[in-house]
Amino acid sequence: MAIKRTGSAGLAAMLAVLVFASPVPALANETREEAGRCAVRYLQVNHSTNASRIIAGYDTIDLRDRAWQLIRVHELAPAISTGSSTFAEDLNNFVRGQASYLQLGRMRDIMLLPELPLQADIDSGDTDLQESAVSRLADCDRTFGFAPVIALAPVLGDFDCAVAYWLRGAMYPMDQAAAGERAQFALGRYQSENAGLSVEEIIGQVQASGNARYERIMQESRDLEEFRKEMTAEGQNPDEAAFTERLQRRAVEALSFQQDVVACEAKYGFAQAGGQ
Repeated sequence: MAIKRTGSAGLAAMLAVLVFASPVPALANETREEAGRCAVRYLQVNHSTNASRIIAGYDTIDLRDRAWQLIRVHELAPAISTGSSTFAEDLNNFVRGQASYLQLGRMRDIMLLPELPLQADIDSGDTDLQESAVSRLADCDRTFGFAPVIALAPVLGDFDCAVAYWLRGAMYPMDQAAAGERAQFALGRYQSENAGLSVEEIIGQVQASGNARYERIMQESRDLEEFRKEMTAEGQNPDEAAFTERLQRRAVEALSFQQDVVACEAKYGFAQAGGQ
């Protein structure tokens, strides 16, 4: 019986070693590989031409910083270079689809193979592909604790676009003709879905919304001018990039208006067609 107990104890010890030792490196490598894939995805989005329209708050999210945080935290940069190029160059080539693999980890123990480029899905114009791309980015955010979690930008309606175009014509006289044509186009689409409203009623609503938004932009502009004077009085140099950046961060209404015009251009295909 003593022999049996010893054998059982030995077996239990071996099982403990297998259970607690073996999975750890595998799980660690899986996490590091996923961190590498997410870093690549974040960087790919920066090469997209449509990301600012598809991703909510895109201009406020530093995807490059998220990518390099993953690279640093999970030690994905190789310790020794094996060729004439640096890791940053190898990474950039892989992100751009100009390399067939990417070695990661201090000992180059992880190899990534190319996925379908994320920026191609975002720029495809296919809503299903765009939703899938944003979902993959959101999964990366949740897995590695980034906030805010990337999400799809809300789709602007025809009424919103009519307001944006009307406002553009009001604010930029040189663009009045083109903006007016676009506003009429958006109004026509809106009226077709709201047959109970007369053209006069719709135009009145558009003008009221446009005027209200114009006043918010003008008030913001006045507030920014006061803020600029305060910073100058504190001795800050108006020519420094940080000075301009602080002002731009406060220009919420103006930036939102510009983003809406860009989104409406893409929504109707005006940007691609060169006009209507």
